[in-house]
Amino acid sequence: MSRVALPHAMRGVSLIEVLVAIVVFSVGIMGLALMQAKGLQFTKDAGSRTQAIVQVRSLADAMRANPAAAREPISNSGASTGVCVYCTDNYTLADLNTANACDVALNNADDVAKCDLARWLDRLRAATPGPTQGAVGAVTWDASLGAYRITASWSGSKLKTSDTGDVSYGFIYLP
Repeated sequence: MSRVALPHAMRGVSLIEVLVAIVVFSVGIMGLALMQAKGLQFTKDAGSRTQAIVQVRSLADAMRANPAAAREPISNSGASTGVCVYCTDNYTLADLNTANACDVALNNADDVAKCDLARWLDRLRAATPGPTQGAVGAVTWDASLGAYRITASWSGSKLKTSDTGDVSYGFIYLP
């Protein structure tokens, strides 16, 4: 005797259940793809930050190796000597062109400092994405601290929507 299955007793997966499963799976896969994209962006940002920190510290090392030029631009009487060889605001961009700054004879500590600064700015520009506003690197003398303030700026993550996305790293160097 053969048995015939009745329609109400049939079991299986309906088309609606399959479509719901596909939607749930797709949302999960899209979430993984978004996590991968964010991870890539964070890795890129971390790489830029690392390169900026390395470059800022390398200029501080160059200043440490050239103490005659990295001297405090204030005389013993407390008056400013006006000589801040490592300060970027003392130079134009043409002055800090590596060809102009380093192809001349480096006869004294001030020439070496100018070449150090030009090479530092070139390396900083090559290593990090340039900022949307302002300079890629700056060195200033902070009289209140009696130290140099070395700052690198670069275009940071576009994940922030409240500002331009520029990021900076500053380092205080005491000669």
